[in-house]
Amino acid sequence: VEGTKTWNDNNATDRPSSIKVDLLQNGKVVDTKEVTAASEWKYTFEKLQAYDAEGKAYKYEVKEQAVEGYKSKVKGYD
Repeated sequence: VEGTKTWNDNNATDRPSSIKVDLLQNGKVVDTKEVTAASEWKYTFEKLQAYDAEGKAYKYEVKEQAVEGYKSKVKGYD
């Protein structure tokens, strides 16, 4: 799972230096990445299990942790 943080703030100078993106597996947080401008606001979650012990496919989604003064909108994995 990979994605990119897109800012919609006219290149505001008061952006945070980093954000945190949670990876959810079937609705539960299983990993968190810190994302910064140095990585061009990109993130990757690797080596994810596709199926549980019963052979059912896991559902993965990402959620950005709240950033003061901003509203989060997720589009796919971005």
